Parts: sequence; C-alpha cells; structure tokens
Amino acid sequence: MANNLESSINLLKLNSESTLRQLPLTDFQVSPMTPIELVASQFNKQSELPGVIVVSDQKFLGMISRSYFHEQMNSLYGSKLFMKRPIQLVLKANKYSDKYLILPAEEKINFAVQRALSRSDETVYEPLIIKFTSKKNPDVGIYFLLSFQTLIFAQSHSIKQVINELAHYKTDAKNYLMQLKSKQYKLQQHTEALQVQKQEILDRNKLLEKQHNELISKSEQIKNMNKTMQEITGFSSQEVRKAFFATFEGVQKINNNMNKIVKIGQVFTNELNLVNSTSNQIEIISKQVEHLAIQAAIVAGHSNSQLSGFSHITNEIGKLVSETSEAGRQMNEVTNHLIPKISELNNLAETGKNTAQSLVENNQRSEKTLDELDGLIQQLNLETKAVNFSDIEDQNMDIYKLQALKSKQEKEKLIEKINSSLDKKTKFSS
Repeated sequence: MANNLESSINLLKLNSESTLRQLPLTDFQVSPMTPIELVASQFNKQSELPGVIVVSDQKFLGMISRSYFHEQMNSLYGSKLFMKRPIQLVLKANKYSDKYLILPAEEKINFAVQRALSRSDETVYEPLIIKFTSKKNPDVGIYFLLSFQTLIFAQSHSIKQVINELAHYKTDAKNYLMQLKSKQYKLQQHTEALQVQKQEILDRNKLLEKQHNELISKSEQIKNMNKTMQEITGFSSQEVRKAFFATFEGVQKINNNMNKIVKIGQVFTNELNLVNSTSNQIEIISKQVEHLAIQAAIVAGHSNSQLSGFSHITNEIGKLVSETSEAGRQMNEVTNHLIPKISELNNLAETGKNTAQSLVENNQRSEKTLDELDGLIQQLNLETKAVNFSDIEDQNMDIYKLQALKSKQEKEKLIEKINSSLDKKTKFSS
C-alpha cells in the first residue's frame, strides 16, 4: 500500500504552494443506518481506506477511522454486539467525535501537516476530513478523507521537489554568478570606456571653448572691419560721386565745344566752297578777258598807228588777267588745302564727341555699379550678425547629454540584471 501511495504521489507535480485538493482523497460515505458489517466488509476489501464518513442528507455527522473501528470490533463481545447494528452506534460511542480535523480543500499541504501534527498523541494519526464547498452554495459541503500517511508522503514529495529545484537553482545561481562576473567585467570595461569618452568630451569642450573665444575675437574684428569699410565706402562713394559729377559736367562742356567746333567747321566749309566757286568764276572771267585782250591785240596790230595806245592798254589788261588768274589759282590751292584740314577737324570733333558720349555712358555705368556696391555693403551690414556660440555650446552639451544618457541607460540595464541575479542568489541561499 505504501509503495502504491508513494508512486501515485510521485506522479503529482507538488510544490510549496500545492493544496489538499491535489492529493489522492478517499470518498467513502455511509448513512447512519448502514449496517456495521457492511462497513467492515469494505474495510476488509479495501485496505487503503483510512476510515468512513457518516452523513445524513448531505449533512456531516462524523467520521470513524479504520483504527478506531477495528479497536471496537476487536474488543470483548464487540463483534457480536455491533456487527448487525447500524454504524451510528459506533459513531455515538466514538470518543474522538469532538476532535475531528476538518480542513478546506484549498488549504496548503505544509499548513495541513502543521495542523495535523499539532493534534494530541491519541488523534495525531487520525485521518483528516477535507471539505469541498461550492461558490454558489457555500453552506453545502462535500467531504473526503485524507490519511495522515498520504499527507506526510505528499509533504515529503513536495520537499523533495523543492530540494531538487533548489539544486537546480543553485546550478543556475552558479551560472548567474559566472555571467555576473562577466557582466561586471564588461561593466568595468564600459566604465573605463565612458571615462575615456568623458575625458575626450572634456577636451573637446575645452577646444570648443577656445574656438569660441577665437570666433568671438574674429567676429569683433569682422564687425570693426565692416564698420570701417562702411565708413570708407560711404566717404569714397561721396567723393567718387562728386568726381563723377565733375567729370560729367566737363564731358558735357567738351561735348558742347565739340558741337560748336563741328558747326564752325561746317561754316568754314561752306565759306570755302563759296570762295572756291568765286575763284572758279574769276578764273573763267580772267580767261574770257585774256581772250578778249588777245583779240584786241590782234585787231590793234592790223589797224593803223592810232590804236598804238590801245595796244598798251591791252598789254596791261593781259598782265592784270595773268595776275588775277595767278591769284585765283593760289586761292584755289589754299581752298583745296584747307578743305581736307577742315574735314579732318570735323572728323576729330565728331570723334571727340563720340569719346565724350562714351565717357558719359561709362560714367553712368560706374555710378550704377557704385550704387550696387553700396547696396551690397548695406545688405552685408544688415545680414552680418554675431555668431550665436551658445547654440554651439548647447549642441555640444546635447551631444554630451545624449551620450551620457545612453551610457547611463546601459549602466542601469546592466545593474538591473546584476541586482536581479543577486536577488535570485539570495533566495537560493536562504
């Protein structure tokens, strides 16, 4: 019986939280009018029965253990006295009727053992009565029997399993300790790496601070240079505008003088053309007068001596014609010489006029370029601002905080794992 009980309990998955409902319980109930010989027959047939429960209309009346039943039956005249009678006679004669140990089915095994062992020496080995109640009708209960031996076997089995689990946990604890040492080593490496990173960040901050100061100095220099350049540009712009204005007025005067020269040259050209025309007329008249003088001389030669004085006159006319022709020729030469010079003068005046116009256009383009330069300088002055180095420091601090936060999170995760492993180790040790 013990081996069968132990083997049946070994099949159960018991632990320190297991309850009585998980154990093999005995369901042997009879009414109070059941003959005693029927109960005795069942005890003889089923040696594992720890006792019998007497109920009436689902109401618990009492329990008779196997040992007490046999004690009564084996007494003098006991068998003859009780065998044909109902079981309620034995129940009334039961001296342990007020010492039943009734436990709920949800009671834990370890607590049930403590309650069972705390009974008196006379009832310590009596079976336990396990009560099942319904949630819908808690006043109605169903009763089962649990032998003290089964309870002890169950506790022993649960303790054995706990010991096995402890051994398993100890093995796991050793593995956790090894992992813990490995993680501690990695943590140390991470800590050293973080120290190196922290030092690098400090060095970088010092470098950034140095660059910050240099940039502030350069910014001040650029600001001063920009201010000086603006002042110089403003002053030079005024002077250049004055020079442009004076140059423009001079060019306008040159242009006006050139126009006057061109007009005078045109007048000279017209007058010379008139002189040249007159000279040609004089030359034509001189040739006609000369021809008449020749005709007169011929006539005078064929006439008488009365025309001798007229011959003298014709000679004088011939001389005058010669001189007039020579003067007309010289006038034509002078006219022909002056006409190319006046034309050249007109060309030079026109070239000077075009040059002056080109200077005016270049002056206008230069003035426009100067205006654009002023605009660019003003825009540069408006857009030039001090460098916001606090943003650089904030960005650098954000990077440092992000790295620190990441490292802190990694540390916290690793420390959390270590604490968890240490907690498990503490539980195993306890």
